[in-house]
Amino acid sequence: MQFAKAFNYKKWANKQLLNFGEQQLSQLTESDSTFFIRILNHTTVVDSLFISRILGEPEKYSGDNTPETPTLAELRNTMNQNDSWLAQYAESVSEEELQRVISFTFVDGDTGQMSVEEILLHLLTHGSNHRGMASRVLAKNNLERPKDTFTRYLHQAESSRRTAI
Repeated sequence: MQFAKAFNYKKWANKQLLNFGEQQLSQLTESDSTFFIRILNHTTVVDSLFISRILGEPEKYSGDNTPETPTLAELRNTMNQNDSWLAQYAESVSEEELQRVISFTFVDGDTGQMSVEEILLHLLTHGSNHRGMASRVLAKNNLERPKDTFTRYLHQAESSRRTAI
C-alpha cells in the first residue's frame, strides 16, 4: 500500500529535520528557534486531532497548536508517537476503511466531513508543507538542512534501488 511508504517517509523526514534542528537550534535567534519548534508542533497537534477523529476518541487538543512551546525532546516524543501510529495504521488499513467518511468539528468550530483516505492525504501534504517552512528557517540562517526528498528516503530504505540499470 502506497500510504504505508508515504507515512514511513513522513516519519523518516520528521526525524531528519528534528536531528538537524537539535544540532543547530542554538545558532538560531530566539524567534526563529521558537518558530521552528512551534510550526512542527502544529503539525503534530493536527496529526493528533485527526488520529483521534479516525479512532472516534475525544480530541486531546482544543486548538491547532499548544499554548506552550514544547521542548525539542517533548516534540520529538509526541511526533514519533503519532508518526509510528500513522505508519502502522497505513500498513493495515483496508480499502473499505479508507472510504469511511468521518464527520467532525474543527477546532475553530466549523464542521467538516472527510474520508479516512482524504484525512491521510491531508496529513501527508500538511506535514510536508510545514517541514518545508521549518527547513527554510535553517536555510535563511545559513545552516545545514536535511535532504528529505521521497527519492532519498526510498534509496536509503531500499538500497537495492541503487543498483545499476
